[in-house]
Amino acid sequence: MEYLYEETTVYLILFVVAFFASLIDSIAGGGGLLTTPSMLLVGITPLNVLATNKFQSCFGTFTSTYNYYRNGLLVEKKKILYFILSFIGSSIGTLLVSRISNETLESIIPILLIGAALFFITNKGPSGVTKNEKLLIIFNLVVFAIGFYDGFFGPGTGSFFVLAFIIIKGANIMQSTAITKLLNFSSNFAAFIIFAFQGYVIWYLGLTMAVAQIAGAYTGSKFAIKNGEKVVRPVLVIVSILLSLRILLG
Repeated sequence: MEYLYEETTVYLILFVVAFFASLIDSIAGGGGLLTTPSMLLVGITPLNVLATNKFQSCFGTFTSTYNYYRNGLLVEKKKILYFILSFIGSSIGTLLVSRISNETLESIIPILLIGAALFFITNKGPSGVTKNEKLLIIFNLVVFAIGFYDGFFGPGTGSFFVLAFIIIKGANIMQSTAITKLLNFSSNFAAFIIFAFQGYVIWYLGLTMAVAQIAGAYTGSKFAIKNGEKVVRPVLVIVSILLSLRILLG
């Protein structure tokens, strides 16, 4: 793999990015909005970016899931069903994106990043929404669709899951965050398996970032109970937009 910068510099930069991305993701979701464009900016090709990002993200989401479970917050009754739906959706999305050329992905990814950033700007976020019984009927499809999105692209998946559980199921923010980490782990793991078999994972870089993911996820999930999401969201939006514009402007 040829990078735009010296290899040690690339590893150091992405280690730091992975730590903060995991910290953010464990609180509010959306950590991929930092890792994906950062990896692109150092010269990694799109498919290698998506594959390696899924690998290292597995460590962060698993760590967060364990912390939330250990603290009694993983209480969703249908968590096994949702885990399976997220896994299947992600698998299909990954199989689809792996058939798209790097040139096409280089055009699509910045648009998706900006679209995700605009979503975070315009949505109101958690606001104590009550359960919508009519929407519960299609919730399985929503979980599948978000899993598909994570396999196809990924950044923002955690936040989409959190909002879905709050807005549609009426869950509180901590319970929503807990189940989100489990489903995000499921979708990450499914995508990782497929990308690994196809040979797109950069293993040494992924393992380096994985160490940072574990540290960031542990720190962030511990801090989540203090509602750090209100601070993370504006920072996440600003960084995402700036990096997306950097990619578009070349």
